[in-house]
Amino acid sequence: MAQSENEGSGADFLFPGAEAPPEEVDEPPWWSELDLSGYLKHETAYRFREPRSITKLRNIAFLNAKYPFSSRYKLNFSGWAYYDLAYDLFDYDTIAARLERNSDEPLAFIVNLAREKDSPVAEIRELYLDAFLGDVDVRLGKQFIVWGVLEGVRITDEINPMDFREMILPELLDYRIPLWSAKIDYYRDNYTYQFIWIPDIRFHKPAPPGSEWELLQEVPGTRFPENYDYRNAEVGLKVSTNRWDTDLSFSYFYTWDDFPAIFRRVRIDEAEPPVFMPTYTRISIYGATFIKQLHSIILKGEFAYVADKYFAVFDVDENNDGFLDRNGEFKRDHIRWGLGLDYNWKGMDISPSIVQWIVLDYHPGIIQDEVDTGVNLFLRKEFPQSSSVFSFLAIYLVNMDELYMKPKWTVRITDRLQIATGLDLFYGQKSQFGVSSAANVLGNVQVREQRAQFLGNFHDNDRIFLEFKYAF
Repeated sequence: MAQSENEGSGADFLFPGAEAPPEEVDEPPWWSELDLSGYLKHETAYRFREPRSITKLRNIAFLNAKYPFSSRYKLNFSGWAYYDLAYDLFDYDTIAARLERNSDEPLAFIVNLAREKDSPVAEIRELYLDAFLGDVDVRLGKQFIVWGVLEGVRITDEINPMDFREMILPELLDYRIPLWSAKIDYYRDNYTYQFIWIPDIRFHKPAPPGSEWELLQEVPGTRFPENYDYRNAEVGLKVSTNRWDTDLSFSYFYTWDDFPAIFRRVRIDEAEPPVFMPTYTRISIYGATFIKQLHSIILKGEFAYVADKYFAVFDVDENNDGFLDRNGEFKRDHIRWGLGLDYNWKGMDISPSIVQWIVLDYHPGIIQDEVDTGVNLFLRKEFPQSSSVFSFLAIYLVNMDELYMKPKWTVRITDRLQIATGLDLFYGQKSQFGVSSAANVLGNVQVREQRAQFLGNFHDNDRIFLEFKYAF
């Protein structure tokens, strides 16, 4: 006879009042909480200035992983690897445009130039642990820390150094160098107090020697501070709040100048090789930022007072000892400020900005101008009907009369696949330092016009690019 629902089981009969053991529930595996994302990307670039050449065939794999240990702790990882096929398919000297641009040099000089390439590369971009502890958030590990409010402008945002492997052409985070750091945010009332400690001392990374983007190379004999020495650590404090419907922040950053001071012993008006003593030096940055919405316009601004930076000088011998004064570097404080707007006009996002450096207690022998001005413009327009976006970036350095422009068109094929094409265009003169290699009949040295340039050094590197990106 079938047992009724009200009758006990065999266990109930043998052990009256006993409860059936609870059913075991399989816990989900730990990897079920793992959040994976990333992209595969191909970048092709073709330089259409002589010597014309494909200069990049880069394939990139980027992975981001997030894992929550609990509601309080989360681990984040991101890394990439890339390989550039251009170096396998084309002559290195053609890619770097050496034979054309060094044609006035002896053949032995051209043959013996360095040949480094930016490939292959595999590196961890981020690896940090987040801890959410009530009023305090802690982030420990390799990370990016961004303090500025003006995109692409370094005024208060001097924390992560820059990788100049392709100058300023990559995306903002792609040309920043991550640092092993500790960041603590404390929230109290309407204020956020942020403290950062960086024992990982790194500096701007120049493009590979001999590449088409070679410019700011490490000088042999450069003196570096010892890494992970607590006395050399960088520290910063930022206080953020909202007052008068305005986001405000005030900061202090005790850091290393990411460019070394090129101290050098130079004999004036004599053809004697200089002795270089490049050294990294400490600077202090006192900063402030604001963001204010005025009807349909967002106004942004940054201000920084920078103490103890060294500026290079030339032909200064005020004590008449026959040598360049103060080993060619004058210590000066300077002011940086920037102002920008964000607004929309007929469906187009428009973001102009102006930036200035002002050297205090200026000396006419300093190579950099007393007031240095830059003007930026960013445009972005969406076309929903064709699932495309047009963007345009222009950077004009007024004093140097240099211009960089980047028009770009991006088309979304699917939710995951997009194709982009555009141009990188440079205008300006090249830098010029030192003395001429030619002397006049009297044997006197011909001193060149001293000219420090940045974007203009690449006026022959105009290129068209094509990108394929698949996100997952």
